Amino acid sequence: MAMMRRDAALVALCCLVCVISKTTRTAAASVVKLPKGFIACKKDDPGVNSCIQQALQTAVPHLVKGIPSLGLIPIDPLIISQMDIIQGASNGPLDIKLSFKDLYIHNIGSIKITSMKSNINNYTFNLKADFDEPLVLEGMYNIQGKVIILPIIGEGKSNLTLAALKVSIDINGEPVTRKGEEYMELESLELKFSTSRLYIQLDNLFNGDQLLGNNMNMFMNQNWRDILKDLQPAFESALGMAFQSVTRQFFHKVPYGKIFN
Repeated sequence: MAMMRRDAALVALCCLVCVISKTTRTAAASVVKLPKGFIACKKDDPGVNSCIQQALQTAVPHLVKGIPSLGLIPIDPLIISQMDIIQGASNGPLDIKLSFKDLYIHNIGSIKITSMKSNINNYTFNLKADFDEPLVLEGMYNIQGKVIILPIIGEGKSNLTLAALKVSIDINGEPVTRKGEEYMELESLELKFSTSRLYIQLDNLFNGDQLLGNNMNMFMNQNWRDILKDLQPAFESALGMAFQSVTRQFFHKVPYGKIFN
């Protein structure tokens, strides 16, 4: 009887060891590594900012196509399902309600990283970038209100094009530990941009009146700087949220030590 109890205990112990071993292997396998084509940088390297800049630029073609292993969808075109702008005329030329649906943003993949500043231990990053191609926003719009002194109303297809776009992005994170691995949790991402020109085309203004519509489009393009002053915060917010989604997902999936070793 004692022999049987001892054998049963040995069997139970072996089973426990097998379970622990399997669990350990499963946990280790669940840690996501940097995908193929991505570059890890050494955080103590004096040239780490140059490394990060190169790593980001190298990653762009992969991010554009999407990375299923990280749950990242393609970002060129970047799709924004809804964007609403309500702008009063108290301090600016616009007094409008403007909404976009199914907004497709083209040429994200033409981004060129021009500078990078980081504090890896404090989880802060600033990057600056130019776009080699104009950023084109196409979608459906609905607008009503006034532009400077002229009434405007319409709905239909829209095309907004930002030429020679330059962006500055500030990223702030904080460390979190999951299953023994350190990750960076995104706290904030702020995007600011400048452009040499905004081109505006709104189809079907004034219920399809071509003469009034053409004149309004011409008027808006002649006064694009004043119009952009009021629209820019909403555009920056929408673009920032899109970049924020990609950044958050990336850092959520890949341990910080796999990115900066």
